[in-house]
Amino acid sequence: MNGGNMPAAAQSPFSELEEVMSGWEKIWNDLPLILTRLLAAALLVAAGLLLLRLGRRIIKKICRHRQDRQFGQQRTLHSLFLSLFNYTMYFAIAMMVLSALGVDVSSLLAVAGVGGVAIGFGCQSLVKDFVSGLFLWVEGRINVGDVVTVGGQTGTVEAMALRTTTLRGTNGNLFTIPNGDIRTVINMTRDYRCALVNITIAHGQDIPHILSALQDTMDELGKRLELEQETPQVIGLTASDARGATICIQCKCPVEEGWALEREIRLAALECLAKEGYKP
Repeated sequence: MNGGNMPAAAQSPFSELEEVMSGWEKIWNDLPLILTRLLAAALLVAAGLLLLRLGRRIIKKICRHRQDRQFGQQRTLHSLFLSLFNYTMYFAIAMMVLSALGVDVSSLLAVAGVGGVAIGFGCQSLVKDFVSGLFLWVEGRINVGDVVTVGGQTGTVEAMALRTTTLRGTNGNLFTIPNGDIRTVINMTRDYRCALVNITIAHGQDIPHILSALQDTMDELGKRLELEQETPQVIGLTASDARGATICIQCKCPVEEGWALEREIRLAALECLAKEGYKP
């Protein structure tokens, strides 16, 4: 047997130690470069967050955040510009940090471009949300401050981003709805609103007299409240079932006064029925 050559697996422990020491020596030699890159990345993150905060303030100053209804479009622009600015800044900060750490950003972007189609198929819902948000803004169907029903939820639009729309419900709940899920929009705050009240009365009563008495009461209510657009109108019977007959009363009014006016109409109608001796 030839014992002159040792097997590869039986290398000297000193050889392994030399490799480890060589690795640590390389790390030690590269330590200043590593620390410099980490420091540069940290400074870029700090500067980026500072610019992000400053940009948000500038956008808020440009797009004055007013509470008046006619400035709803301005408030919507503020929300959308803020969302777009945030996405852009986060992307720029990430690219600069990777570049500072020694990552070839150009090759990374090239790979991202080549894989864009595959990523697009995997992120169809995200792309759909962005495109739908853009059309919502361009068409102006929704503004910040509007009271709307979208995605089965009703509330006041608090914010509109490129990907989501945020509603605040009447009970205080906050709903975040992806823009891609918004198909049918019920906007209750455009131009005017119709205050609508249905009163149910028992069968077997003098309906014509009730209608006349209710209209007289509504005329008095319109004068007392000094309604600008029109007096509440008793439309007449709109339904009838085993429980009773339904009388509808409606009135065109400013958007913000709708719910309060409905309460006034309902209270006045019930007082009228009680005064006339009819059973609701």
